[in-house]
Amino acid sequence: MKPAFYPILLTSLPTLSFSEIIVRGGGILLDDSLSQSQITIGKPKASKPDPAGDDIILFQNGDIMHGIFGGIEDGLLWERKDIPRPIKFPMPGVRQIVFQGNTGVVMEKETSFITLVSGDRIPGEIISLDDTSLVAKSSVVGKITIPREHIESLSPNPFDGELFYSGPYNSNGWMILDDRKTEEQKKKETKVAEEKTEEEGKGDDEKEAPKDEEKSSAWIHSGASFYSLDNRALVYPDANMPDIGRLKFKAEWKGRLNLTLALHSDFTRVLPPEKKEEPAEKNAEENEEGLPKEDAEENPEEVEEDAEAEPAPLRKEKLVDLRKGHGFQSIPWIDPSKRTHADMFGTGYTMTLYSSYPNLSRNYFSETGVSRTQRMASVRSNISLSEGGEAEIEIRYNRKESLMILFINGNYAAQWNDLGGFPGDGSGFGIVNNTSNARIRVSEVMITSWNGMTDSANSMAHPDRDLVLLANGTDRFSGQITTIKDGIAHLSSAYVNAKIPVKDLSKIVLKKSATTDLESDLLSKELTWEEDPITVVYKPFGKIKLKPVSATNKLLTGNSPFLGKISVDLSSAAMLRFAEGSPDLTDWFDDL
Repeated sequence: MKPAFYPILLTSLPTLSFSEIIVRGGGILLDDSLSQSQITIGKPKASKPDPAGDDIILFQNGDIMHGIFGGIEDGLLWERKDIPRPIKFPMPGVRQIVFQGNTGVVMEKETSFITLVSGDRIPGEIISLDDTSLVAKSSVVGKITIPREHIESLSPNPFDGELFYSGPYNSNGWMILDDRKTEEQKKKETKVAEEKTEEEGKGDDEKEAPKDEEKSSAWIHSGASFYSLDNRALVYPDANMPDIGRLKFKAEWKGRLNLTLALHSDFTRVLPPEKKEEPAEKNAEENEEGLPKEDAEENPEEVEEDAEAEPAPLRKEKLVDLRKGHGFQSIPWIDPSKRTHADMFGTGYTMTLYSSYPNLSRNYFSETGVSRTQRMASVRSNISLSEGGEAEIEIRYNRKESLMILFINGNYAAQWNDLGGFPGDGSGFGIVNNTSNARIRVSEVMITSWNGMTDSANSMAHPDRDLVLLANGTDRFSGQITTIKDGIAHLSSAYVNAKIPVKDLSKIVLKKSATTDLESDLLSKELTWEEDPITVVYKPFGKIKLKPVSATNKLLTGNSPFLGKISVDLSSAAMLRFAEGSPDLTDWFDDL
């Protein structure tokens, strides 16, 4: 049930004398001018610093408030620069807190990711590992000892070398492709509006002219996710996708899935040449050179030469040249009469994911400027995605080898080899929800380099052996990782005993038989959360679940059945998530 809303304005609070403001019974105290219970109408705008504070609190009923996270003490403390005392909110009424000013975890060369069976991902340096526990040093939790049975995998090179994008922790750089109106349409709409204003305004001089009706935003950014509201495209032209890399994201949907991804797009279109302006009216008795009309007729060769002149060159239009600033914005770009993928995204690829199969198309322009779309043949392309579900989508590609591979939920789904080579040199990315009555949530977007390993993630687990993958993308070993010490991993197997530098490893996946089975009734009872935990999400990649005990604005202390009692640093956190899953679709909101 949604918490009750108390219609008390914060603007009156500075006049109150009590030292602490408490909201009881699940109620929420909000400044009505900040509440956005309905979808914002108009074009999305770039976020601006709020005088009350940079952090954002989002409540279970969809309301938001700017301010500063003050900590946790028998409730959540929230501060605002325009209020002398903190506000206290009961935590059941809070969905998440977004830290907009934090820069994220500093990724050193020794930084690995430690993935637990609980889904926690802890960034840190691996100090040692034996048959009972792992010791790690982390910038977010300090020095920590983790039981080995709670560890699923270790990733000494979590991004296969380089991270190009992780988010969307904010909406900067993202754009919505909107319909473009012709000058004739604009003049027609202006004329209709003026006539309507004139008719309605007769005898009423104080009436203002009606403004053009604006569309609601096609995508809403909230926390670290984008939510679709219609089928206009959401694009990130500055994705900087490398020549050999991976694109990975999480998609959740309600309704039938029909999602198009623009890949390696340059967002550049070819346009017909501009029409030459008609010359000014001339004397009827003179031609273009000022000669009498009868003299011009005596020089037909010159007229023919003009007729055979070379056609005007084609023009190119770039989407990035039309944007204003770097903030989230809609840009008139799409010609409603031309809806091909090349016209929308320029040269590159588009991959469409349906509930039962994917397809890939190659988009380009001919020498005469005609947009072309060529469907690519695939190797195995059967998938099964139900209505109202979620999936982890991963695309691995190699521009040099003209290879593209699709994985869904860690399983191999399809592969394409473009014998003509990758078209163009685009590095942009985009998403389109093609179904008007469906809704899509996109989160955990990552673009990284790729070591060339084509195996699926789910094939990396073995019930009785640890799997070791080298950073070169080709070599792998199986056996038992007995210890890790002084930067060296010791591998024991039936055929060889090896010592491998940790810096040369891509990933270590521990054997299933020795890790905690959360589906076991006995273990699940021992590892059950007494109360719902909160999740600390870190940029660029990381999350830790804790049952909070107390917190300041920079440090949170809590308990975990997997980690014990620990304190985590909040200065590099992207958000605190108090409730899992997406909000009710009727309560989608914009927090920027």
